[in-house]
Amino acid sequence: MSFEPPIPISIDFFKYYVTDIEAYLRGTDFLVRDKEYPPKYYETSKGEKIVIRQATVDEADVILEPLKEIMDLGFDKDFYHLVAARTYSEILAWKQRRVKDHVALVAVHGNELQALVNFRLWNEKLAISLHTITFRRKERLGIVSYTAKVEHAFEVLGVDEWWATFESPFGFRMGFRLVHGMKPYPEYQHELGGGRVFYITKRDWDAYVKAKVEKYLGSRPVPEELYKESLNLKPPERLEIEL
Repeated sequence: MSFEPPIPISIDFFKYYVTDIEAYLRGTDFLVRDKEYPPKYYETSKGEKIVIRQATVDEADVILEPLKEIMDLGFDKDFYHLVAARTYSEILAWKQRRVKDHVALVAVHGNELQALVNFRLWNEKLAISLHTITFRRKERLGIVSYTAKVEHAFEVLGVDEWWATFESPFGFRMGFRLVHGMKPYPEYQHELGGGRVFYITKRDWDAYVKAKVEKYLGSRPVPEELYKESLNLKPPERLEIEL
């Protein structure tokens, strides 16, 4: 559908350069730029030190590899292939500058990717949790990584509220452990498919949530050699996602 302008216009056709159009299409990172998550490490039950740090967009291709593998009906258990598919699209959009104020954190053993979490800012006051996926289960890496992104949103980026939704019973259990409240539904819906919004406020985080998950917060600083090794990020050698 087109409309004639109400007044005369000097020309009836414009040419645009793709480089000019791109400025209108790409997502911005103004709210998260230069506010990097301070890396930390978590020690597993086996004594392994897992580095939790912020990922860079240059690492997107490495992150996409295991996600692509799990995007298969053969992994149709515990909602793994659904979460992998949705996370794949988010990381791809991040790489191609089609998501606003996106943050990804990775859990790394040596230089091997073990878990991934991501979220984005709706505005300066509201963080939207996107996904949490582990490539190695039974070591608490899911709740450790999820807690890390909540910590980053509240303590580094300074938001007032954290909004999440959960696609699996395992995710819901994790949200329950972090004492999420629930917004009235359907008045409030999460952008991931319109599910229920489970939330934490900064006041709740400071008052009792952080203390409840203290054992999952890890330690700082990360030993220099351990941190440097984590920067040479590689996909997981094997997927340990069966319980």
